[in-house]
Amino acid sequence: MDFLVKAVLLWVLLDPAFLLTQQDEASHSTDPIPSLHVRFDRSTMSLTWDCQENTTSIQCEMIRKDNASVKMKLKGKDCHCTFQNSCLHEGLTFIIRVNMSQGQITEKVFFTNPGGAGTAAQNFSCLIYEADFMNCTWAKGRSAPDDVQYFLYLKESKKNPNERECPRYTEDAGTHVGCHFQNLSELAFNTYFLVNGTSQQTAIQFFDTTLSIHKIERYSPPHNITVHCNKSRCLIQWEKPRTRRRTSALDFQFQLDIRTQDNMQPGGNQQVEVSGAVENKYSFLNPQPKARHTVRIRAADARLPQWSEWSQPVAFGSEEREPSPIPVYTLVVVGTLIGSLILGFVLKRILQRYCVCTPIPGIKDTLNENHQTNNQIVWEAMALDAGKSNDEEILTVQEVTAPTATP
Repeated sequence: MDFLVKAVLLWVLLDPAFLLTQQDEASHSTDPIPSLHVRFDRSTMSLTWDCQENTTSIQCEMIRKDNASVKMKLKGKDCHCTFQNSCLHEGLTFIIRVNMSQGQITEKVFFTNPGGAGTAAQNFSCLIYEADFMNCTWAKGRSAPDDVQYFLYLKESKKNPNERECPRYTEDAGTHVGCHFQNLSELAFNTYFLVNGTSQQTAIQFFDTTLSIHKIERYSPPHNITVHCNKSRCLIQWEKPRTRRRTSALDFQFQLDIRTQDNMQPGGNQQVEVSGAVENKYSFLNPQPKARHTVRIRAADARLPQWSEWSQPVAFGSEEREPSPIPVYTLVVVGTLIGSLILGFVLKRILQRYCVCTPIPGIKDTLNENHQTNNQIVWEAMALDAGKSNDEEILTVQEVTAPTATP
């Protein structure tokens, strides 16, 4: 029995067909994995590759520098995938996974920004104003050569995939550092911006970004401001500014700065914020109906408090000012003083005319007399004075009468 088993095994091992089958399986297991030949077009953000037979599923993945990834699953017959506009200047990694009945094929594609490091434009920003105009600015790269020149392109919408170049550049020493747009009719909600550079000395890296017009638009001030007042209240009304995109009243917020004529410095009597939901009006109690007031208003998006410029001040109220009580008080005090002086003068004249006043002798103040006064009596002097005699003439006056005449 053992001999029979050994004979069968020897026959199987020596059979040519069996040996060929083993060789075929070995050769099949060592076949090289075919390449997909993945290609990337940055202008359309598309990946393409060679289609494979018996494909069951495909997955495309884009990985950014911050490790954030975007994955897409495709049907088996698709041999391309397209991503939304994304920043490329920092580099990207793409991974394609093709599942077939025989197994899976995985390929990675690395996209890098060609050119010298630090030569790309920097500090890029854009601002939409007055709904129809946009300014974009940037700065020269820190390592860019002196002869560098930059060019701005933007992709406005999916319907128009062609890139549009800046129509009017602003320059600094001959280098483009800004752009002004006047036609924004086809501007997409999320617009892709690309700044390329050229130089005779070295290759210039590009800069790209995607901006939302919702975030870069700065509103204009409100207009048609009117104020109506009665004896106790004032009603302020205005019209919201025109915007680039369609907005509702709830998308706005407003700030009112109300000042009296006597307080024209910023941060006056009232500064209030009003929601757009109140139909663009504000009513307030006027504590001084006759006082002169001014109001100015600015607007912003309710979710992004990027305020517009202030509107021109609108004056309302009477130009007549309430009289100050200070002059009245001054006149009363001055009049009282003058009246007191006049009354005192009149009383003095009356007393001087009708009243005889005998002076009252004062009390001798022995304490305050001059202590150096010599109170000693000199008797010798008195004796000499007593011995003196003065000759006096005596005059006798006699009445003389006239003689009487005799008959």
